[in-house]
Amino acid sequence: MFAKSFIPLIIGGIVVLAACGGGSDEENATDTQETTPAANGSQEIGKEEFGMTEEQLVTTIDAVESSIADCMTEAGFEYIPIDAETFRDAMDLVGGSPPGFSDEEFVAQYGYGITTLPPKSDFRFGDENQRIFDDLSTEDQVAYTRTLVGDHETATFVLMLEQEDFLPAGGCTEKAIEEVFTPEQLSPSFFNPFDALVEQDPRMIDAQENWSNCMKEAGFEYATQGDPEDEFVERLQTLTGGANPADLTGSDKDALTELQGQERAIAAVDFECAREHIDDVEAQVERDISGRN
Repeated sequence: MFAKSFIPLIIGGIVVLAACGGGSDEENATDTQETTPAANGSQEIGKEEFGMTEEQLVTTIDAVESSIADCMTEAGFEYIPIDAETFRDAMDLVGGSPPGFSDEEFVAQYGYGITTLPPKSDFRFGDENQRIFDDLSTEDQVAYTRTLVGDHETATFVLMLEQEDFLPAGGCTEKAIEEVFTPEQLSPSFFNPFDALVEQDPRMIDAQENWSNCMKEAGFEYATQGDPEDEFVERLQTLTGGANPADLTGSDKDALTELQGQERAIAAVDFECAREHIDDVEAQVERDISGRN
């Protein structure tokens, strides 16, 4: 439906998107496609995060979670690895519309979810680890969180893997990720090779052009999906200067309200244009590429 940045990562009030690095996405995609193996060393391209197959993704989740547990144990804390099935359910939860919302309802109320402060998933470390955390003293809770994820409390492995962005990683999570993922995958310039194949397909190129024309007819000039989200991330950053949007007051708060209205309006048009020109084509292209790979 939307580009990968549909639900941005918000850390300390600052919205962070996965960096695309220098050069075009297409250039980066071609390099990645040719040189970057999956996390387990295979060259096979799958449709999951970082171009992994479903099997590779499960293996990777298990490896990182096991490494996190070992690191936490060494630091004197208990951490129970999150099983792959629970982990993938959590990825769907943090990466999609909140429970109780259809995609259309979410767009109508929150747009892209960038300036509008949508409800967040309460999944952090998994239920078992949350119980361990809740039993700790306040002081130990601070130490537990810092040991697990570093300085950014929201930089959990679940959220970062779903967004394909490990830039905010810290603590035992960062250590485990660096042990399992390749340097190419850890690079801010990494571009999912499966996404690259989809974007370069002639049918998708035509669909993107049709989407752009659809947006233009509604009065919005954008070349590709993802451009509107990028624009609102930049405008929010300019308005807040990195502060929490909820803390804005006076004229800045009024400006935020106006920005939120614009986001909802553009996201609604984007949703309809994507439904008309992108969604079915993308689904077919993904099926075809999956079959070839």
